[in-house]
Amino acid sequence: MSRRAAALIVLGALSLAAVAVLLWFVGREPEAGGAGGAGEEEGAGRPVTFALYFPGEGGYLHPEERELAVPADPRGRARAIVLALLDGPRTRGLYPPFPEGVGLLDLYLAADGTAFVDLGAEDRQDPPSGGSLAEMMMVYSVVDSLALNLPEVDRVSLLWNGLQRETFSGHLDTSVPLAPAEDLVAEAR
Repeated sequence: MSRRAAALIVLGALSLAAVAVLLWFVGREPEAGGAGGAGEEEGAGRPVTFALYFPGEGGYLHPEERELAVPADPRGRARAIVLALLDGPRTRGLYPPFPEGVGLLDLYLAADGTAFVDLGAEDRQDPPSGGSLAEMMMVYSVVDSLALNLPEVDRVSLLWNGLQRETFSGHLDTSVPLAPAEDLVAEAR
């Protein structure tokens, strides 16, 4: 086979691969972005009950059972959980982990069991401030809700406006992925 024929075959194969990748991207459904509802519009599937962990009495996280219509894929389930957390609790005596206006910018699941959760707010360059307990409640509300509900998630890395920060509010090291802290859950004590 001549060099020219081999080059044409390689060029043709590369062109077919490029077209296949383009068609794959075009065929994907757009993702819902920012703060939104609790996952019902996320390509919802069948209802599944999750334990969402919200700050509450005594400086602990308290589980609130919530039925969410979620897709079958782990990333879609993780997104639905975080969006439900951002919507806040429905149980009296529990509090939202983040102030109003904080939204989910994106979420990635790595093969090693790490969920990368990118939160942000249009009016905030930095994460919400607070004391060490408030920071633990914010961070571990997300970490525990994901890691204790989804077998695909072992630890969570929180980002703010696309950046991984050394700390969220000046107290807790968030420069590394965090494992769940079941000792912060009221019922686990």
